[in-house]
Amino acid sequence: MFWIDASSQENAESGFAALGQQAGKGASFAAGYHWLSTCSKPWLLVIDNADDPDMDVSQFFPPGGNGHILVTTRNPGARDHATEGSVRFQGMDPEEAIALLLKSAYPNGEAHSTNPQRRSIAQCIADELGYLALALAQAGATIRRNIYTLEKYLYYYLGHRKKMISYPGLRHADDTNIITTWEIPFQRIVRRQSVEHRDAVDLVHLFAFMHFESISEKIFQRSWNGIEMTQSGPWTYPGILQPDRLWNEEAQARLRRALGVLCDYSIIDHDPDKGSCSIHPVIHSWARDRLTVSDQKLWLGHTMAVLAHCISSNLEASGRSFRKLLLPHIDSCMRTLEQLSPSIADTVQQAAEVEKFAHVYAENGLWKQARKLQIKVIDFRKRTFGKGHEETIRAQRSLGHTYWNLFEIKPAIQVQLQVLQSRWFSRPSWTGWITWPWLPDHVSYCVTLDDITLLLWLAGERQKSKWTGERAVKGLMKRLGPDDPQTLNAMFNLARTYLHLGNPQQSLRLLVTVLQKRKRFFGMDHPDTLMTRNEIGMNLCAQKRRLAVAEKLVSNVLRSRKRILGEEHAYTLWSVNDLSKVLCERGRAAEAAAMLEDIIPIVLRTLGEEHVGMFMTKSNLARAYVRSERWREAEALLYSLLPLIPQTHPDWIHTMSGYVHVLIHLGKVDEAENNCVRMLDSITRGKILSLEDPRTVAIARQLSEIYHKQGRMDRLVKLERRIPGLQKFKPGTEFSVLPLREEAAG
Repeated sequence: MFWIDASSQENAESGFAALGQQAGKGASFAAGYHWLSTCSKPWLLVIDNADDPDMDVSQFFPPGGNGHILVTTRNPGARDHATEGSVRFQGMDPEEAIALLLKSAYPNGEAHSTNPQRRSIAQCIADELGYLALALAQAGATIRRNIYTLEKYLYYYLGHRKKMISYPGLRHADDTNIITTWEIPFQRIVRRQSVEHRDAVDLVHLFAFMHFESISEKIFQRSWNGIEMTQSGPWTYPGILQPDRLWNEEAQARLRRALGVLCDYSIIDHDPDKGSCSIHPVIHSWARDRLTVSDQKLWLGHTMAVLAHCISSNLEASGRSFRKLLLPHIDSCMRTLEQLSPSIADTVQQAAEVEKFAHVYAENGLWKQARKLQIKVIDFRKRTFGKGHEETIRAQRSLGHTYWNLFEIKPAIQVQLQVLQSRWFSRPSWTGWITWPWLPDHVSYCVTLDDITLLLWLAGERQKSKWTGERAVKGLMKRLGPDDPQTLNAMFNLARTYLHLGNPQQSLRLLVTVLQKRKRFFGMDHPDTLMTRNEIGMNLCAQKRRLAVAEKLVSNVLRSRKRILGEEHAYTLWSVNDLSKVLCERGRAAEAAAMLEDIIPIVLRTLGEEHVGMFMTKSNLARAYVRSERWREAEALLYSLLPLIPQTHPDWIHTMSGYVHVLIHLGKVDEAENNCVRMLDSITRGKILSLEDPRTVAIARQLSEIYHKQGRMDRLVKLERRIPGLQKFKPGTEFSVLPLREEAAG
């Protein structure tokens, strides 16, 4: 059974995202929605508090699947969606309400249920509470704990309710009745001065800005240990947020005592075995709405600080699963922050916290959310520190990485060039002007060169990528040594460039060195190690050697990414694409095609139709169709892809070459000839490839075969003069065109 809070669009989408994450698919609305749509096991989905008449609740009805949907709503128009009928709930029957109240107040006092005077008082209370079961049960618990007697409860309740009515967040009288019954015991906690009661009040204020489910005790444990010390001591947080020691049994006992107080008053639910808390959505709203705007800003700041202190600046791989659990709480904080402060980052501390949240989004493949926050942080730091400040530059570099993962190449290059320029002007004078007056080699400059190497590789500027990559490796090797992670990263990026410049042996030597060190330093399942293992597999695939080893490498990486990142993470989908290439080389093209056909709907909903990841997937699918001799399907797919690629990019050459290959097999020789001429002209004008490049020669051989079969020897002679490498091949000999070696797929 799955419970979705639909009190707002954002809460509902967050609920589905949590469901997708729980299912191991991905932390997105689309992932959870699709998983329910295809789940064969029986399920019940409760869409709760769908009260907004302007919200189309049907958007949360998964099509298909083996489930049922129950909607709770105050909107009568929602009944239009009912296929099995609807039930209108009002208050309980008066006699049932009285019995519930008295049973809750006096669980062992059967005599009270027949006392006429008590029943009369109970009837008055039930009437004021609107005969609502949730409110009646909480009122009975308040009486049972001797906070107020049955006789005095109504007097104090009415006083609190008068105050509650003024809260702007309350839209319904029922909400007022319910939350007032919680305000009464909460005020009793506030008036108590013991440590556990003060801590309990602090926790309620923090919970108000987190997501109402899965509030893990580990959040406080890691935050407790992560609070940074300044010259003036810890950040000035109240109560439980000011530890004077590392987390230990005493600290955990203090937290548990505060949680116990809230459980005793039925404000939260706490599962000590799982170390997790939850709070009813109505009570969650009450906890936030009862605060003034200034107090909301104060406690939102405290909550963001707690979450931020859980996130290590180094983003160690060992903490990835925990950071994924923070996503619903980060979402909740950011939604509230946007309402209270549209600029998002208003202080230095807040900008640092938002930056950490962006890192968590990016780590989980939620790059659009990360990009939005990173741009805000950069704007704030430029205004506050200036564009040349180290904090500003670091944030720009992170934004460049996010753009890269979104395949937004132009803005990524613009950002990284700004970083490079800043690094140039901030270079140490003794390094920049004495040793290399035109090429400084200090660490930050070389790291930026490495970032640009990766961008140039993706943009198809392979020679430039090689130049910057070699410069980065040389500088980092000198300054940091061969074992530093930044040096290894530069070596990896240079190796990938070497592979796509047609030097797989040199690429493989670098990759093997990087893999040995990353395995030793980081472990087998670290993201960087997985990337290296995957790239070695693709290197072997490109060389058409040790294909069984290549398949094993890429398959193992795919399994690890599914387990660690989820089945719908972009890097997991990348591994599926790479595995399809290996399968094609091993003669299992039908298996590769089926695999790619399965993920196209996933790529569509997670990345979008226009994302390069979709182009990559369709290109590889076309490759599988070619290898399976499904010529018509390959032709249609390739034809749809060609207009999407700039003719100055190597991918256009590779895709067009594959298209020509298909046209020849379909007997469309004239069209194939025209396209070969277009490719060679484009290569000559744009210098995309050299005339000696094997890929250029392969295109020329396609054209030479056409000339040979048609007896056009004059054209063949001219072509051999134009492409020198063609002369060593005799027309009519067998040769293989390797279509669709799109570079973006790695």
